Amino acid sequence: MKNFTQHKIFSIKWLVILLGILFLLLKQQMQAQYISNNGAYVSISNGTVVSMDNITNDNATTLNNAGTIILNTLINAGVTQGNGTYTITGNFTNTGTVAIGDTSGTVDMNGTSAQMMTMSGATSFYNLTINNALGVTLSSTQTIITNNLTINSGKIFKIEAAKNLTVTGVIANYEGNAGFILESNVTGTASLIHTTVNVPATVKRYISGNAEDWHFLASPVSNQVIASSSWVPAGTYGNGTGYDLYVFDEPTPCWVYQLNTSPTSTDENPNWPTVHPTANFVSGRGYLYSVQASNPTNQFAGNLNNGAVSYAVTKNSTADPLLIGFNLIGNPYPSAIDWKASSGWTRSNLLDSGGGYDMWIWNPATNNYGVYNSFASTGTNGISNFIAPMQGFFVRADSNAAINMTNDIRVHTGASNWFKNVHTKNHENPENIKVKITSQSGLGSDEVLLQFGASSNQAGAAKLYSTIKTAPSAYLTTEEGELTVRYLTNTTNNPIVPLSFKPGSDGNYTVSIDFDTATYDFVLLEDTKTKTKHDLKDNPTYDFKATLEDPFDRFLLHFDEVPTGDNNLPIRIYYNGNKIVFDVSLIPDDTTVTLFDTLGRKILEKKIRGKTIHYLPFNNKNQVFIVKAVSNGLSFISKIFVY
Repeated sequence: MKNFTQHKIFSIKWLVILLGILFLLLKQQMQAQYISNNGAYVSISNGTVVSMDNITNDNATTLNNAGTIILNTLINAGVTQGNGTYTITGNFTNTGTVAIGDTSGTVDMNGTSAQMMTMSGATSFYNLTINNALGVTLSSTQTIITNNLTINSGKIFKIEAAKNLTVTGVIANYEGNAGFILESNVTGTASLIHTTVNVPATVKRYISGNAEDWHFLASPVSNQVIASSSWVPAGTYGNGTGYDLYVFDEPTPCWVYQLNTSPTSTDENPNWPTVHPTANFVSGRGYLYSVQASNPTNQFAGNLNNGAVSYAVTKNSTADPLLIGFNLIGNPYPSAIDWKASSGWTRSNLLDSGGGYDMWIWNPATNNYGVYNSFASTGTNGISNFIAPMQGFFVRADSNAAINMTNDIRVHTGASNWFKNVHTKNHENPENIKVKITSQSGLGSDEVLLQFGASSNQAGAAKLYSTIKTAPSAYLTTEEGELTVRYLTNTTNNPIVPLSFKPGSDGNYTVSIDFDTATYDFVLLEDTKTKTKHDLKDNPTYDFKATLEDPFDRFLLHFDEVPTGDNNLPIRIYYNGNKIVFDVSLIPDDTTVTLFDTLGRKILEKKIRGKTIHYLPFNNKNQVFIVKAVSNGLSFISKIFVY
């Protein structure tokens, strides 16, 4: 039997409890019973008012309150429940389960000094009322309010950084923007999921990374004026500012500076009033932002966006085919959103890519864009399907129409990943192969993604190049253009995949690969410049030097066995302007020659007699082909251009 005297209830000993219970029983106001095998169960009946200093509810104790308890601190490690009222002037800590109210029940935080609600256990309130002028701070990742959250006039309620709150009922904030604050710091940003329209609040954003890093930005409120906000600080730039703010204009396509208010605006060089005629941040629009100060905490103040949000995207650009249809939009909510959500998105006007839709986010940690597809299981350059609050991102339109969002896409997951480099592994799909090339000088990195298992070879996400000239760029060259992602059938049909690379700056680089080694028998990287074949299953990294003069089509990924000896088969392969020439006059035995296109598809395979020169007519012009020749255990691989 449990020794109940070791547990304090209402901060008094068992003897005092017995006397108190006896008194209350006589008054028929409170009943309590002790269950020897299960701890204690304390019940406070309807109409009973109990005032005390502290409650410590131990881990085997249930406190059921249908009346009113007035107290300083409440510490719950067991179960606290019931449809009664708790008026608390101190802190409220929960490591157990709190379920206060299903049809009624209120927690009233009305202290005269700052109060903490530390809810590390599951917490549900029917009503939560804030009556503290110095502030009540919620620290929780699993608190839900099902009926009313009320912040009275002159009172303050804060959600701690990297914590979250879900309110399925009504939020009534009578104090305005200053009464409801979502905090942000280096650990992360607060997240709120709610359903009430026009809730005034202040949403803070800690700017991570280095000073003057570029970030994608979006507003979680509907009425924040740009010019008077913390997002436009003074500084020592030539125009007296300490920031840069741009929007992307798809028809041009170009970046338009916020201070470009010149009276002349042309189709080739639009000014800010033309592309952004409103004084406020636009809900659903993305912004490019840089700040001179190191790690400031800025804020949006206004009515929180909620429910249906619509933003129009265009496909009007004719100036640059690589940027046709690219629109910078943004997460309009004070919570994260899920790019893979099964409902809540209307985006069929976006360009189809492998059966899904792509979105690109700038990652300052890599100096490159990462991309994620709504049908995929992983992204590149640290990007996941969860888009943080206040995060801008690119999409690619296939027609002029609006993207529509609803609360169905809102989640708390990933709310603190704004501008952060979060490495994602390929655990969901063992056939994924992710190749990363990193500058050893700290100039950034870039990734490409091969997703095997498709019904046919398809182009994936387009390569969106970094605006930083020294950043490295990895990409996949295909008939459809330069890509970051490719969808391929299998390695039998795609035994060789070309990997292109632009260094951005002379220096040392490292290739690394992320894949399931049990899925693939052979994964080799061939460096055609150094004539090196590197077994990526044996060692998943490869170091090399690169210069700006190097050919971009430097690397080949092999998924079929390749002789690992020197590439010294004495064969000459070239195009003479009319035919592909295979000169095997120095090879005594038969040679097997295989021709692949840049998609890795086998075009032909034939055996050539030794000591001959063979001519292959070819009518497909302006293409690059990969030729592989094998004889007596020696091999030769080369690229030829048929013009």
